[in-house]
Amino acid sequence: MQRRQVLINAVMSVVQTVVISGVLFILYRFFLKTIGVEQLGIWSLVLATTSITQIANLGLSGSVVKFVAKYVARGEEENVCSVIQTAAISVSVFIGIILLFGYPVMKWILKNIIPLESIRLAIEILPFAIFSLWITMIVGVFHSGFDGYQRIYIRNLLLMSGAIFYLVLCFIFVPLYGLIGLAYAQIIQNVIILFSTWILLKRYLPMLPFIPYKWDKNLFREMISYGINFQMISVTVMFYDPITKALLSKFGGLSMVGYYEMANKMIIQLRALIVSANQVLVPAIADLKEKIPEKIQSVYLTSYQLLFYLAVPLYSLIIVSIPIISKLWIGRYESVFVDFGTLLTIGWFLNVLNAPAYFANLGIGELRWNVISHVTIGVLNAGLGFLLGVYFGGTGVVVAWVVALALGSSLIYLSYHIRNKIPLIELLPKASRATTIACLLGILFSILIQYKFNHIFNTIVLNSLIIFIFSTIIFFPFWLHPMRKRLMGWITHELLNGGMRS
Repeated sequence: MQRRQVLINAVMSVVQTVVISGVLFILYRFFLKTIGVEQLGIWSLVLATTSITQIANLGLSGSVVKFVAKYVARGEEENVCSVIQTAAISVSVFIGIILLFGYPVMKWILKNIIPLESIRLAIEILPFAIFSLWITMIVGVFHSGFDGYQRIYIRNLLLMSGAIFYLVLCFIFVPLYGLIGLAYAQIIQNVIILFSTWILLKRYLPMLPFIPYKWDKNLFREMISYGINFQMISVTVMFYDPITKALLSKFGGLSMVGYYEMANKMIIQLRALIVSANQVLVPAIADLKEKIPEKIQSVYLTSYQLLFYLAVPLYSLIIVSIPIISKLWIGRYESVFVDFGTLLTIGWFLNVLNAPAYFANLGIGELRWNVISHVTIGVLNAGLGFLLGVYFGGTGVVVAWVVALALGSSLIYLSYHIRNKIPLIELLPKASRATTIACLLGILFSILIQYKFNHIFNTIVLNSLIIFIFSTIIFFPFWLHPMRKRLMGWITHELLNGGMRS
């Protein structure tokens, strides 16, 4: 039953990512036509600035997944309810205080990174962004409750519904009010999700009160003890985006921030196709640690091999598809978007390889290398970003981010293999080597075709041809890969047969 639940969660995570990716594609194209790329850049900078206040989260959202899974495995439902309430109350109070007192600091930051002619609009939408973030952080605790119960599919359904609702709200408010309308839409969406999530969580856990009121000091200490390392991760992560976008604004301008936002959002959403499926390992491994700890390494290796099998073709396809995505999304071939998209694809591919080790560490509660990795990424991003920004402008900032992301991420999977005595050669699974070579050849042929025939065919025809040729090159190695048969077997056995049994 647990394997079936994990598979259902993974499949729904992928579906949720596909739906939200589709919504974002429509949404950003709509924003470009209504408010323009520079105002999109302003919104992106304001959100990045307010996100710094997540330092007050204390790592509690991540702790909820771990401790809900722990007490569910022990059958202690009262403690499960106490964990969720304690985390929700703590986050709402601490985040609220930090946001209130951090408002003047955020205004000062925005005045120093946004051009003078745009600062009034940025300050005007700042309170909306602050309130939206506060709601989002509370919702995150409730979502973690579903994750800990291994009912991630419920959270995914809520996120999909919320994204579609947000799209409708933007279509209504943005043409009427411009950038402020976007802020209105986000606040309404977050409030609806807040109440919907709590109502569903309460139906699943009837012991929960209508309003969280129970704050348990001992549970808080237990979660904070685990959450200290988790919070160090959160603190470093929350500075990635603001630092990168601030440097990009300084050395490249608001339009570069806007195109970076679009390219990065696109890659992260596509990355989530894989990462969200792997994320279901956290509660599953926490459960295994309580019951059958010797199975954790086998779960890790299978997860990594599956991830590698899917990631190499996916990221290669993204690289060859970026020109046509630019044409369809922006309306033209935009070199800044294409360059940023290609660089970010390489960086996020090297980052995604750490997902199985990263989530395994979370599940067993050993976070030291996760922390070291994130700190390394943060330091390299800030130092290299400024240095390369001075000499190479906005492109140098993005190159610095990619280098920092790749090098810092490698520490997690390298340390996991060394610590657990897994040969490093397993990082390039034997069964995936033919697929990897085929993908590299496909990318090489795509680049050559783009270079030779760029001035003969229009963008859509040429890039459709490139995608077809690339798909033809990688099809047989991908189809004949043994992991495909295993994956189809899991789906058939656990979902179809499992559904018939139930």
